[in-house]
Amino acid sequence: MVAVAPPGLGAIPDAREFRELIDSSLRELDADDRGGALLRATDLSLRIEITDLDLVVRVAPGDGADYGLNWNFEDLGEMPRLELRMDSATAHRYLEGRESIAVAIAKGKVELRGESRFALLYLPVIGHVAARYRRLAQERFPHLDAV
Repeated sequence: MVAVAPPGLGAIPDAREFRELIDSSLRELDADDRGGALLRATDLSLRIEITDLDLVVRVAPGDGADYGLNWNFEDLGEMPRLELRMDSATAHRYLEGRESIAVAIAKGKVELRGESRFALLYLPVIGHVAARYRRLAQERFPHLDAV
């Protein structure tokens, strides 16, 4: 089932589509030499919750030199350094590059928990995930394109 989108936005991914897109985006970024090194350097510890889809993704540092990240879709484990909570429309607009996360936080569309220094460190890295998400959404789910 495809969620109804606000005006100016194409269809919104359902939980399965979001999970596939986020998983594939993280997998590509982790396999990339530059992206993997960047992720290791930031020591990323993040929890993103898409509230209306009951979907959580947790991202943490990898276990060794070969992996920059570990991620899962279970809400278990240590408390992350940064948490982001938002609805699916906001998450999709952000990951598509159509919404500024800073503006969404200021407007109350995104709830942020954690120290501001971690937001300043991690949010640019999430932009690398977004670039892959955009491309994968266009390739795998063309019905998600903006109208």
